[in-house]
Amino acid sequence: MMIIQPMTEDIAKKIQTWQYKEPYSLYSLNGDPEVLSELMNGSYFSVTENNKLIGYFCFGKSAQVPAGYKENAYAAPMLDFGLGLHPMHTGNGKGLRFVQEGLAYACEKYGNKSVRLTVASFNIRAKIVYERAGFTYEQSFLKVSESGSTTFEVMVKKI
Repeated sequence: MMIIQPMTEDIAKKIQTWQYKEPYSLYSLNGDPEVLSELMNGSYFSVTENNKLIGYFCFGKSAQVPAGYKENAYAAPMLDFGLGLHPMHTGNGKGLRFVQEGLAYACEKYGNKSVRLTVASFNIRAKIVYERAGFTYEQSFLKVSESGSTTFEVMVKKI
């Protein structure tokens, strides 16, 4: 059984050490105080199973990619949903149950409403999981940074 609870500083610091292999490294966080502050802003929740940290969920503005604002990707009133699965649990069939647990928690905590998530376009395995969980493609936008550009897709699960 997965246990979802508000983020603690100790768990946030552990999450900051997770390193994802290419091409997923853009999901790796770092030890910056700003990242810790984000993880501790009240919208992040840790997920444990069998007393082991397996991931996290976040809701609201924390689940949005700021580059999407200029494309009005977040204009419609919905609950934004973000997640991170521990790198050692990715790519081995655990994603759908993880997403479903997060959606159930979101419904319990925020009410039964349409949910939106944002995913990097290249992340095919995540998009497959999200489609299986009932999400459909809504729109794309480009995020440009010093390290290059990434296309993101906004997916919605309408209630």
